[in-house]
Amino acid sequence: MSEDGRSRRRGLRLVGRSGAADAERPSESAVSLGLALRPRTDELADRVLARWQAARVDRSPVSQQVREDVLRFCRSGTAQITNYLITGTVASAAETMTQAAPGRAAANRSVNLADLVKMHLYWRDVIIEMLEEEAERLESDPEALELALVAAKMGSDAALVRVAKVFDSHGNQLQAQLEDEQSRLTHQALHDALTGLPNRVLFLERLTQSVEAAARRSIHSAVLFIDIDRFKSVNDIAGHAAGDQLLIGVARRLREVLRPADTVARLGGDEFVVLCENLYDVQKEAIAIAERICQTLAKPFSAAGNELFTSASVGIAFVRPGDDSHVLVARADSAMYMAKQRGRSRWEIYHPDFDERTTRRAELINGLHRAVERDELVLHYQPVKDLSSGSVVSMEALVRWQHPNLGIIAPIEFIPLAEETGLIVEIGRWVLTEACTQCAAWRAEGYDTIDVAVNVSGRQLDDPSFPSDVEAVLATTGLLASALSMEVTESVIVTEGSIGHEVLEELQRIGVRLAIDDFGIGYSSLSYLAKLPVHSLKVDRTFIAGLGTAQDSSIVGAMVDLAHKLGLEVVAEGVETELELDQLKEANCDEAQGFLLGRPAPLEVLRGRGQLSAEDDPG
Repeated sequence: MSEDGRSRRRGLRLVGRSGAADAERPSESAVSLGLALRPRTDELADRVLARWQAARVDRSPVSQQVREDVLRFCRSGTAQITNYLITGTVASAAETMTQAAPGRAAANRSVNLADLVKMHLYWRDVIIEMLEEEAERLESDPEALELALVAAKMGSDAALVRVAKVFDSHGNQLQAQLEDEQSRLTHQALHDALTGLPNRVLFLERLTQSVEAAARRSIHSAVLFIDIDRFKSVNDIAGHAAGDQLLIGVARRLREVLRPADTVARLGGDEFVVLCENLYDVQKEAIAIAERICQTLAKPFSAAGNELFTSASVGIAFVRPGDDSHVLVARADSAMYMAKQRGRSRWEIYHPDFDERTTRRAELINGLHRAVERDELVLHYQPVKDLSSGSVVSMEALVRWQHPNLGIIAPIEFIPLAEETGLIVEIGRWVLTEACTQCAAWRAEGYDTIDVAVNVSGRQLDDPSFPSDVEAVLATTGLLASALSMEVTESVIVTEGSIGHEVLEELQRIGVRLAIDDFGIGYSSLSYLAKLPVHSLKVDRTFIAGLGTAQDSSIVGAMVDLAHKLGLEVVAEGVETELELDQLKEANCDEAQGFLLGRPAPLEVLRGRGQLSAEDDPG
């Protein structure tokens, strides 16, 4: 290359750094070359696009937007070269960015790096070809051609560097986004979405580490299994949104009462579990933590403008070297169920005897799923008598379960499990159908003054279609609606709030009589119950057992008197002595039932004893 050519190349670099003010005046040959190339700009762009499309690595169709990007890039780059040859001015930084914009647009539309590099190289090759063609046609000064070729090559190289930087920048952004997404997904996989607490997977990982630490360093730890008492009632009364807010509040309070090193996780639903490590006096400290949990969760919660009351049952299991993490959680779970059975809002420490209870519980739950299908349920009836006449006026249907392996299962054992699993709905439907069928039969035999009473669960009242189901059963069995009484426990009405009120009103419309069972052990008032479509109250045995003392007799007397003023009949439950019976008669109680008046038995047994007769004597 001549000294003059090298000078012009140095001048090109100088102008590229300092701007148009330092530009050298181009030669006439360079100007002619630039003017000759300018009209061929579109031809050049079309030729580059054609070559590029034919040689792309990515064989997927090219969008119109990408094709336009390539054409703009070629036209912009060619314009800068021709402008330099004509004026001697190198493109400014702003113009360079404008020229690079189409390339970035192509990159942003997911053109791969190899194809972008090809686009730049094809532009360089085609502009060199055209410069050489025009230089030959014009017989241009070799130095002018050399200057043009250097400008084209340097422009192409600079554009490639810019593209590489764009890809590096995009790569770094994508890598950062990928790392953030991986972190988010990892957190999501190991944490509960609602409360933000660790989930079962993460908890079991930490528990496994704790078991290993117990073997290596003799660290004492405990697992606490927590279940929110009557959580379903919160969802039923206040709605699932309030239930979610309650769970969030529970998680927050658990964090507050636990030590910073403790792990609290949500297993699902209303179940939480805590790992307490590095306990010095493991039993004493674990009990203290369980008591703090019970105390803090017994305080009212505020959710969706409502004040919610709940409590927690807690099971405690101690970590020993070699324990299996899943077994430890199961032990704490078993202890928690024992706490529920013993009254809720308390804690229990796991004992191996619980395993037998847990196994029996599982066997009962499994059996309940087939009890109706296998015809294992039977009804016993207990007579209800009018205290003024001594006549049997009703029979309360009481379900019994004849388990094929375990024998007769008491209702106190399997009814709570049926409630918990939701099987109470199917069992309740069977009881209703069977009781109505048998009542219709005994009334057809001539005992047409004896009604039947069945117990109804909160789950059944939860179903808006329950009244229509009752109507269907009455129609099928031919039993008058007025001969059917449905008993709802006071606790269902009180603890489950307004659930079933519309259903109760619909049942009243049908003509079914309604009674509040176990009255007196809840927190309702007679004035509150009087607002419900209720016909009678069944006073709980705890009040009847105290009759004979001045205080309890006056309480029962006041109950009866006030109920009568509200237009409600009163039925006494659990009458076992003549003294209790006399006191009830003196208090003007309407009806009574209990062992003194007749023990529950199958209908055939009662019929054989003559206990369906209207004037059967007490006892």
